[in-house]
Parts: sequence; C-alpha cells; structure tokens
Amino acid sequence: MRETIQNALPYLTGSLFGLALLLILVSLHLFRRSRTDIFWRRRREAGQRGWKLFVLAFGLIAFGSVSCVLTLVVGVIGGDDSAAANTPLPTQETALSVDTPEALDSTPPLTLETNSAPENTPDPFALTPPPATLMIVIITATPAYTPTTTPFPTFTPQVTLATSSVTPRPDAVLRIAALSDQIDAALRPVNPRTTFAAGTKRIFFFVEFGAMTEGVLWRRAIYKDGEPFDDNTYLWGLAASGTGHFFFGQDSGFEPGNYEIRLFIGETDTPASVMPFTVVPES
Repeated sequence: MRETIQNALPYLTGSLFGLALLLILVSLHLFRRSRTDIFWRRRREAGQRGWKLFVLAFGLIAFGSVSCVLTLVVGVIGGDDSAAANTPLPTQETALSVDTPEALDSTPPLTLETNSAPENTPDPFALTPPPATLMIVIITATPAYTPTTTPFPTFTPQVTLATSSVTPRPDAVLRIAALSDQIDAALRPVNPRTTFAAGTKRIFFFVEFGAMTEGVLWRRAIYKDGEPFDDNTYLWGLAASGTGHFFFGQDSGFEPGNYEIRLFIGETDTPASVMPFTVVPES
C-alpha cells in the first residue's frame, strides 16, 4: 500500500502543478481582456473570472507543494524501513565442552569457549544509508500585470487607444445628465450631486445620447485641477439613441480636488459634454 501511494504521489503532484500553470495562463489572458475590451461589462466579467482562476491556481500550487513534501517524506520513511530490515544482527556462538563422567578426573577443568567475531567484521550500522536530504521547492507565480499607482500629475493611458474609420454624424449628441456615487436596481442615480466625500471609489456619470453611429470613436476623460487624470478611447456599441451610464473608479478612493469629466465624439479635441464635480475632505 505504501509503495502504491509513493508511486502515485509524483504523478498527482505533476498534474496539480500542470493544471495550476494552465489556470494561471488563462487568468492572465482574462486580465489582459479586462483592460483591453471595449465593453465595460465584458471587462468586469473577465476581471472577476481572472481573479477566481488565479486564486484557484494558487490553491492547486499549495496542494501540489504538500503532495511534493509527502512524496519525499514517504520515500525517506520507506528507505529507512528497508535498510533496517536488511541490517544483519550480530550473533554469538558459545561452545561448551564437557567430558564424560568416566574421564572427569583425567580431563582438564570445564572451559567455556566463545567464538568472537573476527576483528575485520564490518559494523552492521555502517550498512544503514544516511537519511536523505529533504529539498522543498516553492514555486511563486507572479501575474504579468501588477496594478501600480501613478503619482499625480504624471498621466499614463491604461489601454491601447482604439481606432475607427467611422465618421460621426454632424448631429450626434453625447451629454452628461447627472453624477452619483451609487446606482439603484433600475440603473438610475441615487442622490445625484456634484460634491462627493474623499475616499469615494466610484463616480457614476449618466448620459443621454442620440444620432450615434455603431463603431464610431468616442472618448471619456477626467481631469483633476486642470491636469489629465484618466483618459480612455472606445468604439460605440450601444444603440443610436437613448440613455446609459458609465463610471470612473479608484481602488484607493478619489482624493480631494476639483475634477471635470469630458466626453468626445470622434477624433476631435472639442468636448461634446463637460461636467465638473468636487471631492472634499471627510468631515
């Protein structure tokens, strides 16, 4: 039974590490998709799936490491037991020489002879191999994308700028109607306003649009104290007219300052809509 487990553990360990590596590659692909996809919902779903697979991969790596340690421990215990079974035990033979009663008077006194082991008899304990050296290999997986915080006012775009050959219509409209830090079940703003407390992690902006062409280039940018803070370009994928919502997010929360959201249609530098808001320190 022990030999069966010892033979199966290396295959189990290798399978776990292989599966973990495959999950890490898939999660990295999803991380990249979460940053480059043009649709916000698909980016969010890809990011969530990527983190789940990444955590699962780390769990498999941990379980595989435990299996690797068990393989080494079982091998050492099995080797010690085998060496102990093959170790010869020292023997001692004692010969007792006694003459018959008739010759008792003429025989020398009773002697005890012990056959001692030859001087060159090998030490039986020298046959026992030294304990094997345990080597534990720890594999650390590092994601290819590590989010970093860029100090203000340096600005670096987070995604590759999109390009489009579609010309926007002259009467195209894209207007910001309201701002909020919450959204209800009906996708409407909760307590719309233009002043928010420091530490707010998401600022939703609700838009009204019309005469928009599918695939046309549009851009959303946010400025802090007049300097670029975030800027992303997309291809329009919603209906030609209607309403919708988007958001800007900061994991550490927005810092106090004067902000401004600008929306652009096409490659022009003239914004189609502008909405300022203020982030104030918490009282």
